[in-house]
Amino acid sequence: MTISFNRRHLLAGAGAATLTTMVGANAPALASTLPPAPKPEDWAKAENIRNVCLSPNGRKIAYLQEKGGVKFIIEHDLDIKQSQAFNIGVAKVSSLSWIDDSHLSVATFATGKMERFAGGRQTFTIVSVYNIATPAINTLFADLPGFESFVTGNVNVINYKGKAQITASSYKTGFEDDAHYLYRFNLDGSGASVMDRGTVGTRSWIMTPQGDLVARTIYSDKSKTYSIEYNTGGWTEIYSLKCDIDRPYVAGLGRDGKALVVFMPTDDGEGMYYEMAPDGKLSAPLVKSAVNETPTFDPITFRLNGIRTYDGWSHYNYFAPVDQDIVKKTEKAMEGYRFVIIERGINPLQVILYSEGSDDAGTYYYIDFRTGEVVTIGYAYPDIPIEWITSKSEITYKAADGTQIEAYLTLPPNREAKNLPLVVHPHGGPQARDGVGFDSEVQAYASRGYAVLQPNFRGSEGYGIKFTEAGYGQWGRKMQTDLSDGVRYLASQSIIDLKRVCISGASYGGYAALAGATLDTGVYNCAVDVSGISDIREFLDSKRPADAMYVPASYRYLQRFLGDEKTLDEISPIKHVDKCNIPVLIVHGKDDTVVEFSQSANMAKALKAAGKDVTFQPYEHEDHWQTNEAARTDMYKTIIAFIEKHNPPA
Repeated sequence: MTISFNRRHLLAGAGAATLTTMVGANAPALASTLPPAPKPEDWAKAENIRNVCLSPNGRKIAYLQEKGGVKFIIEHDLDIKQSQAFNIGVAKVSSLSWIDDSHLSVATFATGKMERFAGGRQTFTIVSVYNIATPAINTLFADLPGFESFVTGNVNVINYKGKAQITASSYKTGFEDDAHYLYRFNLDGSGASVMDRGTVGTRSWIMTPQGDLVARTIYSDKSKTYSIEYNTGGWTEIYSLKCDIDRPYVAGLGRDGKALVVFMPTDDGEGMYYEMAPDGKLSAPLVKSAVNETPTFDPITFRLNGIRTYDGWSHYNYFAPVDQDIVKKTEKAMEGYRFVIIERGINPLQVILYSEGSDDAGTYYYIDFRTGEVVTIGYAYPDIPIEWITSKSEITYKAADGTQIEAYLTLPPNREAKNLPLVVHPHGGPQARDGVGFDSEVQAYASRGYAVLQPNFRGSEGYGIKFTEAGYGQWGRKMQTDLSDGVRYLASQSIIDLKRVCISGASYGGYAALAGATLDTGVYNCAVDVSGISDIREFLDSKRPADAMYVPASYRYLQRFLGDEKTLDEISPIKHVDKCNIPVLIVHGKDDTVVEFSQSANMAKALKAAGKDVTFQPYEHEDHWQTNEAARTDMYKTIIAFIEKHNPPA
């Protein structure tokens, strides 16, 4: 049976049925004339549906919806065509998945400080099991003496002696026990059993679907030694390496269920994936290049089943013909759209798909390739008219020193691409990258008439180790001018107006916005900093360990990007407020545990003391990832109003 999709065709009423629930999952509007542009708050809303998952039997769908800041888990039974909603309040949900056909695992996170863990407030993950039949809820570790209800590392679903269980690890909160414990939990909350008592340095466990432990990894921050131990009836070390920042890691089980899939550092700095036998011997390389190729694992067997390639979007190549046939069928069904298979049942022909495209801000589908059954589960942004959705295009340009920079350019819909106003929107990290995927903030700027430039500046990942290393010591230097070189390139192509440019970013992107106002001046009309670093030395000092003999890799990672500590003031925006001659908007959430709130408060104070045009907008109960919908909505409105005032779109 041939299955194909056309967004406008679906909206006209043909094709798949659409799930509707008490919260609503309506389709975006399709108008014969151009509808009004969406408001900033329309783009700031949480996705209408997200965290979509499929039960093992392939006949139940669950997903998350949010309304007025309140989250609902929606469970839909495809056989009886009925839905039910579970109100889970204002919890910050990070993941949702099925354990078996009647239980869901829900991971949330909370901000707090615990005596056991050094430093200030941190973000902790909490995992709960929901029984959709009763309904009953139990939280992992909540009833275990000596533990708080947070988990560390991965959570796995196992079939232990014919019964579904969930595994998770954590530390006791007291100082008398340094062990890292791995437990398996009964789904009804009736009990938990210790699977392993690791050391404080135990980082992860690899297991079979039946819960048999195969291997574990250990890293000592003090000796800087990474080791892999194999379960031979007891733990036997099969590999050890002295390393610091760039470490090996075990990704999962190999194809035979005994070997391990490992990532190993290599002499060229790129690293490589191998299968490691129980005696520690390595196979031939699994991929051509580990830069953009990573192994994938079967969700049922836990074994290596293919390779994922990322070039701004994910592409999959599976070893088994039946799995690869699903990809080919999906490519045919989703022709003209980007897609990813996000879930499948025990029968791999039952899948959940996510799609995007030039007229698609994100749609979730259920497909049963055996029967041809297709269900449109819902739309991520149903309030956005498709006439106002625009696409990113990949461009390249040369930096001043000749370095090739790849970037993504988003052009405003319904407007000629000539002499446009521009928003430069650098990513965080900084060792990260932007891709071609839908970005609501970028779309919000574009819908107001702006072109948006997202450069993958030197230091970004995904372009090889040499490109990443080119960013070492260039924080606030060439990493910054890579952005303004992109501005000048677009102006040379007559795409943008060089006199109408602003910069807006979050995290490292927020730092880049402040640097654009104080270090690389004369390029931007205004700057928007969201949760950015302003004082590099203070930030580094806040991460500095109390024990000089114990320097964690996270600290040394920062050091190599920042360069010589004697020159940190040279790249700290707070030390150069006198050079700022443009309006600056600073936004920061008080629950941020990545970049201290004081970084923004102090920068705003320094700018104000220097007589500069600065607006400071703090938010209660907002974190580094902007998960609070009310705060995010106000933030989008504030940012866009600020940009439109100081860098008008027309």
